[in-house]
Amino acid sequence: MISKDPFQTLYREPLHQGRKEKFSSGKKGGEFGYFLFREIRLSRIAFGGYRIGLEDQEHKEALQFALHSGVNVIDVSANYGDGEAESLVGKVLDENFKKRHLHRKEIFLVTKAGYIQGRNMKLVESKEKEKDQFPEITYYQPGCYHCISPEFLEDQLERSRKRLGLSTIDAFLLHNPEYFLSHSEKKGVPKEEAQAEYYRRIKEAFQFLEKARKEGKIQFYGISSNTFPLSEEEYTHTSLSKCLQIAEKIAGKENGFAVIQFPANWYEDGFLRNRSQGKTLLEICSNFDLLPLINRPLNSFQAGKGMVRLSYTHQSQAPDQSKILQILELESSFLEPLSPNPNRNSLSKLWQIYGEKVRSEEQFQVLLQKSWIPILRGIIDEIYSEKGKESAEEYLRVLNTALPLLEEQIRIRSSENLSGLYESLVSKYHPNGNAPESLSSLMVFHLASLLEKGVVLLGMRKRKYVRDILPIFKNGLPEIPRSEWGENGIRS
Repeated sequence: MISKDPFQTLYREPLHQGRKEKFSSGKKGGEFGYFLFREIRLSRIAFGGYRIGLEDQEHKEALQFALHSGVNVIDVSANYGDGEAESLVGKVLDENFKKRHLHRKEIFLVTKAGYIQGRNMKLVESKEKEKDQFPEITYYQPGCYHCISPEFLEDQLERSRKRLGLSTIDAFLLHNPEYFLSHSEKKGVPKEEAQAEYYRRIKEAFQFLEKARKEGKIQFYGISSNTFPLSEEEYTHTSLSKCLQIAEKIAGKENGFAVIQFPANWYEDGFLRNRSQGKTLLEICSNFDLLPLINRPLNSFQAGKGMVRLSYTHQSQAPDQSKILQILELESSFLEPLSPNPNRNSLSKLWQIYGEKVRSEEQFQVLLQKSWIPILRGIIDEIYSEKGKESAEEYLRVLNTALPLLEEQIRIRSSENLSGLYESLVSKYHPNGNAPESLSSLMVFHLASLLEKGVVLLGMRKRKYVRDILPIFKNGLPEIPRSEWGENGIRS
């Protein structure tokens, strides 16, 4: 018995009953921005909870704004925010359900399990000390294990239900089970041997998920895998056809395997190109009435360049350089009266050294969290110690003014080389001048069109990210031939 539950503070009680219900054709509903999946009305975009945190008011407000603007699909995972993403979603839903601003039957909630990190790592280590460990853990690397054994999934499902405050989860997915294949490949295990074991584990996971479905704890289940779109020849490829066969063998044609998730964007267009048993991913989804969920629609990995953020607005103007220079000079002036310290950094020094090297907003955020913010907190403590609380608070206000300007500078710089892509796509698919104003919104429109019946997951941590995509509820989707779209598409 584990002495202390590391997730205890994130749970919600009691659990709200119900699930996303079938759509009544007699109800009023906007034509744009929605589609029917097995008679369930879903928005074409989902609130993606990859980087949201429980204590961040901005994230909470963005989720509220998205839900009240028409988004009715939410995607999270047990490991997002170390459990806090599910807990934040649960908190927002609970508040809206109690106030009757929303009803449980209106929301389609997707969550996932498989990763062992953070609090889950503490849980696993505690169980291993007590000789009660979960079976079949993949020890991928220090700080990141993986598991899809029925015992682990049962544990994770219960924790997700309690963090979300929901008795029934609409779609519960195995989260990147291909970690087992990646680990096997590193160890030199023959491909056929590794894949045989991989699908055996998936079979046992599906057997548990069918049981959970019968108990009413989940409505559907599925897999989120980065390797669905890969070529069949790849060692780590996850075969959708094989997963369908496994589910049908377990529970017949009425099985609950209904949802898949995978990365798809302009540069990663394998979902349109690669085939499994002669069919593309989207063709298989259509033939078997599966719900495709697309992740990373804007964070694209391009061969030879790494991660490319598909973000550009043609009206964008870089911040006034004189304003940036002025605020950085003000920041430096706070440090002049402090005791001499040759090793002390400042925001202006950090920007001078690293500013030109940062290629994206995401890279900037990582740099902030892992390096700059700890350094700047040390400076705040120094100012507080030597000059008092008032000076420390004033310095903090300067930082809060400077950092958004620097982030905007990086955003504009990183998007400038995407102007040609934006203009060419607008010219080709929006000749009547009805194109979205940003490349990010344009990409989502195009992906939604390519999916036909599917959902594009978007990280909408800020209201401005939600606002960027709201035109999807007002405008029709362009017609785009699947053979033409993407970096490797046919050029007419």
